[in-house]
Amino acid sequence: MTTATADTMTPPNEGGFMARLRGLWARWQGASRSDRQVLVIAVMATVVATVIVLVLWTASRGYRPLYGSQEGFDSAEIIEVLEAEKIPYRMQADSGQILVLEDQLGRARMTLAARGIRAKMPAGMELLDKAGALGSSQFLEEARYRLGLEGELSRTIMAMKAVRSARVHLAIPKRTLFIRQQPEKPSAAVMLELYSGATLSRDQVEAIVNLVVGAVTAMPVDAVSVVDQNGRLLSADLELAQELARSGERQLTYNQQMEQALNQRASDMLQPILGYGNYRVQVAARVNFDQIEETREQVDPENTVVTREASRSDTRGGNLAIGIPGALSNQPPATNADEEEAAPAQNLSSESERYFETSRAVRHTKFQQAQLERLSVSVLLNSEAGQWSQAQLDQLGQLVQDAIGFEAARGDSLSLHAFPFAAQPVPEMEPLPWWQTQEYQLYLRYLIGALLGLGLILFVLRPLVKHLTRTVEQEKAQAEAAQAALLPKHEPVVEPVTPELPPPGSALSVQLEHLSLLANEEPARVAEVITQWMSNNERD
Repeated sequence: MTTATADTMTPPNEGGFMARLRGLWARWQGASRSDRQVLVIAVMATVVATVIVLVLWTASRGYRPLYGSQEGFDSAEIIEVLEAEKIPYRMQADSGQILVLEDQLGRARMTLAARGIRAKMPAGMELLDKAGALGSSQFLEEARYRLGLEGELSRTIMAMKAVRSARVHLAIPKRTLFIRQQPEKPSAAVMLELYSGATLSRDQVEAIVNLVVGAVTAMPVDAVSVVDQNGRLLSADLELAQELARSGERQLTYNQQMEQALNQRASDMLQPILGYGNYRVQVAARVNFDQIEETREQVDPENTVVTREASRSDTRGGNLAIGIPGALSNQPPATNADEEEAAPAQNLSSESERYFETSRAVRHTKFQQAQLERLSVSVLLNSEAGQWSQAQLDQLGQLVQDAIGFEAARGDSLSLHAFPFAAQPVPEMEPLPWWQTQEYQLYLRYLIGALLGLGLILFVLRPLVKHLTRTVEQEKAQAEAAQAALLPKHEPVVEPVTPELPPPGSALSVQLEHLSLLANEEPARVAEVITQWMSNNERD
């Protein structure tokens, strides 16, 4: 009969770990008592420090900066107010910022504002209110005015949201009365410190430049330089030559916004019918940004009106000179008796003038700059979502045309087709595991802290107290044994005898003797008993 035996194989890692544990236990047993005490104290200190760190990590409140590092507050005044109001604070060693508790941040700021602690602003025109020294020169007065103007400009620029602090430097040349010796144009330099993550747009930089230009007489726009704390020249792109580029950017933005609006209209019309993801719409708009002005004069020849009329008549009488010019013609003709009785000759003439005005109309038209010239719309449908007939496609096309304002006379075009869409996997958002949720982690922190504290009490503090107590008792027993060994052997150790109470029914003398013995040995207790008797008698 064959017997099969199976050996249990121990993993090498497990065997090594157990060997280490046995080695540590052997070293612990072989260590002296003082080494054991030092090791126990070190372990206890480590556990206590770990528990303290965990408690502070779970229950500590965060500190937040009271103000920015560059906001110009006086730290000494702030610390004095915080200490007077008993508001806890810290000071960061690197930047010198004052930190307060997160829940005390609003109260600390309100307290500082009530005490008048404010950020130091650049000095402005109040410098002119200070009385100067007697006999101050004109140069000092001009310098004081320039400093005041720089401070006022700095305050104005700091009112912008993205600007934390600003400094303005003005270079204003001295004016002269001689025309041929005109000085150079004034110039300015602006240094800005922006908030973390904040940026200035081109329009904001241009506004800062215009503020400085408007405050100094005869300062050109290109003479102002704006620099931020990173050394970037923000005013580099504000030259007049780039006005065309800015105009093109605005036109592109307008065109894109129009296309997005038309695309949204068409999508809102198709989504209830086709469903989400079963269609695609693209709109291309061509917009004319030319500025056109037209003046037209229209004349109506059929509609005339008499505006002015003048008439004149002339009558002349007597003989008129007739004949060939010469001497004979200048002589008067011979008179005849019959003709003398006839009527004298007369000359009649009349003139008439009329002025007509035709109807005319003068019209001056300024066309809109951004005019929509043409629309091109492309609509793609998912054929797998349904079998679309041609009539249905025509109806969908008509809906899209009505939604976007389609005009065939303008040259707009619409293309609508149906094709199968490629399948696209939709990414699914998997929920977080329950052990990664924020609430579970919060509870886990408190649970770990409680378990560590309980483990510290049960497995560290309690064994340590027992060990120390046992050690003290052993040392006391050893001391008593050593003291007993030093005493002579023939002298018995006298133990204190506690007097016993006399048996009931003893004689009065025996009881008095026992009481006197008790009074000699324990006078305090006897006095306390007598005091209680007296107090009971007084109550009765």
